[in-house]
This record gives sequence, structure tokens and C-alpha cells, in this order.
Amino acid sequence: MKKYFVALVICTIGMTFFACGSQKQATIAGPTKVKLALDECQEYAQQKPSTRAWGEAVRFDLSEATEYAELSARSKFARAIASAIKTAQSTDNSGYRKSSSDGKQGGSVRDEDSKQNSMSIAIANEVVRNTVIVKTSQYQQVDGSYQVFVCLEYQAGVGQLAKDVANKVKQQVSDEDRMKMNFEYEKFRQRVEEEMRKAKAE
Repeated sequence: MKKYFVALVICTIGMTFFACGSQKQATIAGPTKVKLALDECQEYAQQKPSTRAWGEAVRFDLSEATEYAELSARSKFARAIASAIKTAQSTDNSGYRKSSSDGKQGGSVRDEDSKQNSMSIAIANEVVRNTVIVKTSQYQQVDGSYQVFVCLEYQAGVGQLAKDVANKVKQQVSDEDRMKMNFEYEKFRQRVEEEMRKAKAE
């Protein structure tokens, strides 16, 4: 009888441990990630990344959150334009890029690259001024702060954007560089447009 009772106790303990182990395994199994939905401003920007950009900000003041979200969007769009300008310059045979194996001239090349980078950023910031806010989303969070999303757009289209960029570049280069460009304005404009069309929404 004692042996039977001991065996029964052992079986009961074993089944309990097995059941606990099964429950623990069942708890671990399940979804390991959750897909987050995009805000409508993000989705709208992704539809035309060559002429749109979105920004986001969280602040306890609504007007401040809106202002910072707009600054974020403009900054993203300016970076995309500056990148397109630099890529177009690097693949262009218009005299923007200079190369040399000579050390002294190599230093000039680095100076020229720095100058071109500054010019690209300055032009991009000028072009971004011609954008408008086309969509805004505002949320008040549980801690009282405001989350704001905005989407801006260059409404004249990517072709006009590239033309605007090319015109500003042409205005800023020296007469000497303009001669080296051999007036290949249209080729440069097309390269800028191609690069902007490759842009992907951040």
C-alpha cells in the first residue's frame, strides 16, 4: 500500500512539472514582432519621394511641435536635393570636378570639393523655400505632449525642381567654370532630375 501511495505521489509531481513546463512553452510561443502603421503624412510622402518629404516632432507646445516637424521635413528634403546635385556634379564632364596626381593641385581639388559641398547645400536650402506644407497630423499624448507629422511638397514637379537647381548652379559658378561647362546646362539638369527620381522616402 505504501509503495502504491509513493508511486502515486511521484506520478502526480511528475505530471505537475510536465504541465508547468508545457504552460511555459505555450507562453513563449507567439508573435515576436508587431507591424507599426505609418502616419498618413509618411504614406503621402512615400507616394512622391522625388518632390515630397515628411517630418515629425514631439513637444509640449503644439505650435513648437509643428515648427520643429516642418524644420525636420525641410532638412530631409534639402539633404536629398544636395545629394542629387553632388551626384550630378561627380558624373558630369562640365568642369565641376577636377582631378590631378599633383599634390599641390590635389589640395586645390579638396578645396574645390569643400566649396562645391557648401554650394550644393546652399542651393538645396534655397529650393526648399519653394515648398509648401500639404498635409499635417496632430496627436495629443497621455503625458500632455503633442506629436506632429507634416508632409511638404515642391508642387511644380520634379522637372521644374531640376531646372530650378540647374539655374541656381549656373548663377553661382564663375565665368571660367561656366566656360568649362561648355554650356551643358541641359545635360546637368537631366542628371539632377534623374537623381531626384531615384530618391526614396526616409
